[in-house]
Amino acid sequence: MKTLFKIIRLAGDWKKYLAVATITLLCVTAINLTVPTLVKRFLSTVMGGGDFKRAIFVQAAVLAGLCVLKFAFQFTSNYTAHIAAWNSVAKARGKLYGHLQGLSMGFFKDRQTGHLMARVTEDTTNFEVLIAHALPELITAVLLFGGVSTIIIFIDWQLALLTFIPMPFIYLTTLGFKRVRRHFTRRQQRGAELSALLQDNFSGMREIQLFNRQEREQAAVRKKANEHALETMKGIRGVSLLHPAVEFLSTGLGTIIVVLFGGLLALRRGMGADDLIGFLLYLSILYAPAATLSRVLEDIQNALVSGRRVFELFDTESAVRDLPGAADTPLLSGRVEFSGVSFDYVPEIALLKNISFTAEAGKTLALVGPTGAGKSTIVALLARFYDVGSGSVTVDGTDVRGMTLRSLRAQLGMVPQDVFLFNGTVADNIAFGKPEASREEIIEAARVGCIHDFISNLPGGYDTMVGERGMRLSGGQKQRLAIARAALCNAPVLILDEATSAVDNETETEIQEAVTRISERCTMIVIAHRLTTVERADQILYLQEGQIVERGTHAELMAANGAYAKMHR
Repeated sequence: MKTLFKIIRLAGDWKKYLAVATITLLCVTAINLTVPTLVKRFLSTVMGGGDFKRAIFVQAAVLAGLCVLKFAFQFTSNYTAHIAAWNSVAKARGKLYGHLQGLSMGFFKDRQTGHLMARVTEDTTNFEVLIAHALPELITAVLLFGGVSTIIIFIDWQLALLTFIPMPFIYLTTLGFKRVRRHFTRRQQRGAELSALLQDNFSGMREIQLFNRQEREQAAVRKKANEHALETMKGIRGVSLLHPAVEFLSTGLGTIIVVLFGGLLALRRGMGADDLIGFLLYLSILYAPAATLSRVLEDIQNALVSGRRVFELFDTESAVRDLPGAADTPLLSGRVEFSGVSFDYVPEIALLKNISFTAEAGKTLALVGPTGAGKSTIVALLARFYDVGSGSVTVDGTDVRGMTLRSLRAQLGMVPQDVFLFNGTVADNIAFGKPEASREEIIEAARVGCIHDFISNLPGGYDTMVGERGMRLSGGQKQRLAIARAALCNAPVLILDEATSAVDNETETEIQEAVTRISERCTMIVIAHRLTTVERADQILYLQEGQIVERGTHAELMAANGAYAKMHR
């Protein structure tokens, strides 16, 4: 019920539509309850010797009017319920994506993209089924059952009690849907796994073809698809058994009871044919909700399974968030200081150990060392993708945890090693961090990134589409575009994480000249394996196994003839 109410609350902004849907649904229910009474009265009139011709026309006119009203009420109820339902789905998707955006990188490190996509798209779709179909049908079923029960008790209470005999058995049968729900839960899990595998394979299609792994990956996809189909069939098998069982107990057994005992009552007590026929008409309505209930419960179970998966994400708190009292900090000068910082991704396995250094404003700090030494982790802690285990990170003396995440990251520009470009134009990608930038500003940033000439020669110039993940550009072109994107933001601190790893020597020289121009107006933190890119740094830190083992200028470290000099040679 807790999950159910959470889903219903999502539709709160469209409660007026839900109110209209409910009222018109009540009107439809009232018409359904009225029709058998009209038929019964018509039969009474005919059997009582009344004006048969007049009764026919009156009855036909009334029924025609009721049919028109029922059509109008059904359309209004269905349409308004769907307006509320699909808007609720859109709201849930927007809120869920917004929540996921606020989670730390540690959350995404342990989860597949396909699983998250399935929850945002497929699971939220089931909310529409619940709001627009299952709940209205459930309300209708309950109202019809209550109304018909009252009417048939007034017609003949003894016969009415006999018709209730199948009800406990129908209820016990519907309990079987709890077992069926487990299969639907596993079906959604298998569907998410299939989505995740497909997403990975589409992203890695080049590697699949390059290493001739098509048959293996096709077998893996086929296996996941079969597992999803198997769980679906198990659920359908249960539903296929339960639906006929409910149908047999309701319309089958119930009708037999009324025909048998109602017929006997008609013979013994002189029960009128009009009452018996009216009773049978109401009986078909009485058991219809019971048959509907089994199908509705299936839809509700699916929605609740999806709801639990969605709200599980909503209940996940970010390991990194704005702390109480965090302030919006204006742009600073860019003095970065690490004081006794230690950090680990896995408990008891320290990745950084007692790291301390200062990057003065307007100066260049280089981080070098073997792979896995902790260089990129230092940058991640500065940007608060993760929080330090101990120690502190400050910018101009302000602890990064005392700033809001938005104002902290406004202090930083970054060119990562693995550049991600969105499926938009070149200009859109350069201006991603500053969407209000003018075309002149974008072009100037491209000149800084040494990519203006290349862009100018593209068929569409700055309006050329880069393709998904920038697939139409080479690695070097993507990195130069990322440098332009970072330069446009004009942040006090610029981070270059292997920014020249995918470019040739000539382009590297051009980028170094551009970087030199940028460094005059900001603090630069450079991570590089190609040491020619760090030789002009004001301070070089050599990291090994999470510790700073050497520090100094290029000349000083070469003179020391230690680990840096060895790597340089």
